[in-house]
Amino acid sequence: MAERDEFLHLLRDRRARFHGVLAEVGLDLDRDEDVATDVGGGWPLALHLVHLAAWERRFARTVTREPKLPYPSQWQKFNDAVVDHWRGVGRDAARREYEDAHRELVEAVAELPPDGDPERPRLLVGWNLGMAPRHYREHATIVIEHFGLGPLPIWRGRIVD
Repeated sequence: MAERDEFLHLLRDRRARFHGVLAEVGLDLDRDEDVATDVGGGWPLALHLVHLAAWERRFARTVTREPKLPYPSQWQKFNDAVVDHWRGVGRDAARREYEDAHRELVEAVAELPPDGDPERPRLLVGWNLGMAPRHYREHATIVIEHFGLGPLPIWRGRIVD
């Protein structure tokens, strides 16, 4: 499978697994009360969603070479700025941002040649974009631990086609 397609498949799989974890703990992105629920790290699910979205937008801008987001580059300062900017986000706005940012990333990567960007080898597997699929696992782990379900099992193989 081409590098671009492998990345998109892994991203789709990890996002589906994150949604599976939410379902496992009884959360549904369509229920307002669930999006407002604290799911770990002192954040409601809405804040986790916009945090994931900010990183996907950051990754999309890396692919497209569009201007960076108006947050600091260093990862922890980026995270802090995202939280400060989105604190108190409404449920609908959080869901919309989560979906829109994901679509932006998928569309950006889909525009790449099948073997990735020839000017930036390994763009999709290095720290930059390779972290996008893994970011869902990080947040799934936070949710699982918050609900006291023990460690998240290793995500081997794929659950989506």
